Amino acid sequence: MKVLIAEDDLTSAHILTRAVSDLGYESDLARDGAEAWAKIERDDPSLVISDWMMPQVDGPELCRMIRRRPSAKPYIYTILLTSKTYREDRLEALQAGADDFLTKPLDLVELAARLTVAQRILSIQQELRDRAVQLELLKAELERRNLQLSELATTDGLTGLKNHRHFREVLEGNFALAVRRGLPLSVILLDVDQFKSFNDTFGHPAGDEVLIGVARALDGNARSHDLVARYGGEEFILLLPATDSLAAQALGERLREAIMAGPWTHRPITASFGIATTGQATLAPSQLVDEADRALYFSKQNGRNQVNHHVGLGMLV
Repeated sequence: MKVLIAEDDLTSAHILTRAVSDLGYESDLARDGAEAWAKIERDDPSLVISDWMMPQVDGPELCRMIRRRPSAKPYIYTILLTSKTYREDRLEALQAGADDFLTKPLDLVELAARLTVAQRILSIQQELRDRAVQLELLKAELERRNLQLSELATTDGLTGLKNHRHFREVLEGNFALAVRRGLPLSVILLDVDQFKSFNDTFGHPAGDEVLIGVARALDGNARSHDLVARYGGEEFILLLPATDSLAAQALGERLREAIMAGPWTHRPITASFGIATTGQATLAPSQLVDEADRALYFSKQNGRNQVNHHVGLGMLV
């Protein structure tokens, strides 16, 4: 425990300093209140023993200055050294922020007892601060783990994209917003061509590498505000806010070309695409996905590795 003694009387200062040191505490001396305050600001002592009557800054004022320090700083236990015995004087000192008193002339046995009490209180306060820090660390760790769990609940473990469940949740909100604001909303659904035969020929680890590669191609070529998700198996889906059919078609073509150009190890990889965009006849989010699925089915039935929009199916049949 670091003890700062603020005392302008040389004899009293010498007795106090020696007594504090003999009791095993680290001591420092300030010759007046102003010097004491400077050392408090610089050294953050655990305890201050201050004479009541000092030049420049007296003991009660020094207590008030200590109590005005930011709450984040460590608590400083204060003991006023005084010959004052009147009740009003003691109340003034307590209101100023003093924790305890020592009466002049100094009783060294009482000094030892007062310092023991102070150390016990400061130890309890330090323990409480340590526990508060530990609780904050535990809280931060809990928040981090909750965030991880939340990410795991919404993320596909293989590709790192968002999963089917998360896509459905975001689709609901975006569909409601699009209807409310009269904005278009498009969905791109794609399927890796002949993926089952690829798995059967080269094995599931190689198939997983293809899915990861397709996910990278999609994520790297989609726009920042698009949602890219793995829909299931070899199917992927994109949600395109505020995107009409022409813009969705153009993005679909860009994604198809990006997949086709990928650095595939075993054999070329392609994907078939189906697109749907909200219109006056779109009544529910699920209808949008169903229409994209029908367009995807058309792409696969008509040669694969192509992009078709639901609204154009009638003209293509």
